[in-house]
Amino acid sequence: MTAPHRPAPVPLFLCSSVPPLSRLRVLEYSTVSRPRRIAPVALLIVSALTLVGCGSDGEAPEPPAAADTATERQTPEPDDDPPAGASTSTEDDTSLVDFLRSAHVDDALVNRLGEVGDVNGYGLGEGVATSLEDRRRLAVAQVDTCRDVAVGHRTWEGIRASDVSAGATEEQASAMADFLREEFCPDVAPYKEAPLPKQSLGGPEEDAQGGRGLASPVSWWDTRYRRVSWSEECAAQTGQPLGDPVAYRLSDDAVVCATVPPAEQWKKHLINVDVVFAEPVGEERARNAALALLPIDAVAEDESEGTNPDWSYLEGGCLNVNIQSQQLEDVVAALEKDAEPWAHAVYYSDGATADGAVGPYTGKVKQVSLSTGRNEPTGSGDLAC
Repeated sequence: MTAPHRPAPVPLFLCSSVPPLSRLRVLEYSTVSRPRRIAPVALLIVSALTLVGCGSDGEAPEPPAAADTATERQTPEPDDDPPAGASTSTEDDTSLVDFLRSAHVDDALVNRLGEVGDVNGYGLGEGVATSLEDRRRLAVAQVDTCRDVAVGHRTWEGIRASDVSAGATEEQASAMADFLREEFCPDVAPYKEAPLPKQSLGGPEEDAQGGRGLASPVSWWDTRYRRVSWSEECAAQTGQPLGDPVAYRLSDDAVVCATVPPAEQWKKHLINVDVVFAEPVGEERARNAALALLPIDAVAEDESEGTNPDWSYLEGGCLNVNIQSQQLEDVVAALEKDAEPWAHAVYYSDGATADGAVGPYTGKVKQVSLSTGRNEPTGSGDLAC
C-alpha cells in the first residue's frame, strides 16, 4: 500500500457553490499515512469544512490546522455546566463541546468566530449562516491554529497565505487571521500535557513481534526509552498531535515525537514517529536513526528528493528514503491486514507544517518523519513533501 507521507491538510475556506452536507465529515485515523493536520477532538478526529475552489465543481487538495504551548497562562476555570443552548445529543457534538471546553472556548466565542467565518466564506459559503455545530467544528480547527502560533510552529503570515492558497481572498484571510489574533486566540487555553509516568527502563531490544520502535506498542517504548515533555521537546517542531502525544529521549541530542493513535485497531502502537535532532545532522546519522527504529533486517533501498505540493505557499523540499523490511510486514500485519514490507523516512532540513516543508532540503537533517508503507510519487511523477 502506498503511503503518501503528508497528505494535503484540511482547509477552512469554502465557496458559496459548495453543497453544505457534503462538506462535513468525521475523519478516522489513517492506517499508514500521516493526516497530521486534522483537528483533534479527544478520541474523535473531526475535520473542519472542506474546500472547493470558487467557480469550480472539483474539490481542491486539502489544506490544515495544529499545535500547543508549553507555558500555561492563568485562565479562569470553565463552568462545569454545559453552556446554555448547547446540544449534547450526539457523540460527535459532545466530543466537540468537551474539546472546546477544555480549551476554555465557550459558545459565545464560537458564535463570534462563526459570524466572521460566515461573512468571509469559512463555512457553508460566503454570507451563508452556519449552525452551532458547524461553528464548533471550525472553532476546534482554529484552537489548533492558535496553539500552533503560540509555540512558534506556524506564523500569522503563514496562516493567511495558507488560507489564500486554499481559495480565500487576501481580504477574507486577513479578516479571519486578525480576528483570531486579536479576539479568539487570547482566550484559548494552552494544551495541557498529562504528567510523565513512572518508568522502569531496561526492557528488551525488540517487542513481541520483532519491532524496534515503529509500530511497537507504547508499553514497549516505556521500557526502552525515557519519556520527556512533549510540550517542551516536540510541540514547536511537529505541531498539534492527532491523539495523545508522547515523547522519548532517543539520545543526548535527539528525541522521538509521536502520538498514540485514537483508532482502536492500532491498540496503542506508534505507527508514525518523528525523530527531532537538537541541531541538523548529516544524512548518515539520520538514516541510522531511522533504521534503529525498524526491525533488524531493514535496508534503505531508494531515495528521491521531493517538493511541496502545488497548493502550498511554501517553497520547500525534502528527501524521501524507502526502506525495505520483511519483518516489518509481520509486525504491522498484527495490526493491519494490508501490511507491506516497507517503511519510508522523510528528511527535512528545517521542519514541516501543514503546508509542507518549511525550507529547501540542504543535505542536513533536522527532522526525520518515519512511517509504515512505501512512499511513491504522485500521478504527476513528483514526490510531495
